Amino acid sequence: MKDKLTVSELAKLRRITPETLRHYDRIGLFKPKFVDPLTGYRYYSVLQYEEIGTIRELRQIGMTTDEIKQYFTDRNVEQSLALMKAKVETLSRNIQELQEIEYNVREKIRHIEEMQRLCDISSVVLKDLDKRWIITKRCQVNDWVELGYGFLELEDILEETAPILASNRLGSLISQASIEAGDYTSSSELFIFLRRFLPRNHAYVEVVEAGKYLCSYYHGDFWGRANTISRIMEYAKANGWRLAGDAVQIVQIDITVTDKVSEVLYEIQIPVRRVR
Repeated sequence: MKDKLTVSELAKLRRITPETLRHYDRIGLFKPKFVDPLTGYRYYSVLQYEEIGTIRELRQIGMTTDEIKQYFTDRNVEQSLALMKAKVETLSRNIQELQEIEYNVREKIRHIEEMQRLCDISSVVLKDLDKRWIITKRCQVNDWVELGYGFLELEDILEETAPILASNRLGSLISQASIEAGDYTSSSELFIFLRRFLPRNHAYVEVVEAGKYLCSYYHGDFWGRANTISRIMEYAKANGWRLAGDAVQIVQIDITVTDKVSEVLYEIQIPVRRVR
């Protein structure tokens, strides 16, 4: 069997592209063993088979070109072991990050499918909701520009791996005083629900208390909540309930998954207690 292999022959044996071998040659990572002095053609030795295989494996575990060059420079067991240990730690962090991203994406899918199954979004439903934690800067927002900057600031505080868009974690608080005054649209205080992570800056963490909430949904835009709040308040009055705190507006389906306003979905949750 022949010892000299062309670029194409070695590439085929190791299941890589000829251009990859040429690139490795250009950067000095893996050079041909022979160069024909007459034609200038370059040939690899079959004995280089394992070296290119090792390079391929090192690339698969995420080593950079410089790290691979270091790996092949004056190699010894201690040096190789140290490089591999460092790479394992990096891989472990990357795996953890990917698992967190997967969890968040699966949660988004589950939530959107649940929202699609809603039948009558205009009905008012009484829910017993558990205590929830939020981050909020308690800043009033009155228009779309303030809304955009407000959510960006809260996401920075949250410090999570995966984005929270396309989930049911963004929302606003509408003060009890505003609702009692019949002012349903003038301003809101933005928040993000916390799930499994606590941000470093705990100063912005607050609690939305557990209790009974009258809830209803609506399609439209962020500020189009007046009719829904009015409907809930009329239901409360007719059924012996009174307002017991700030209302919660949650973005259930947002503009990251649809550009149709008719598909954007919000839920209004108003805490109530029985009239004595």
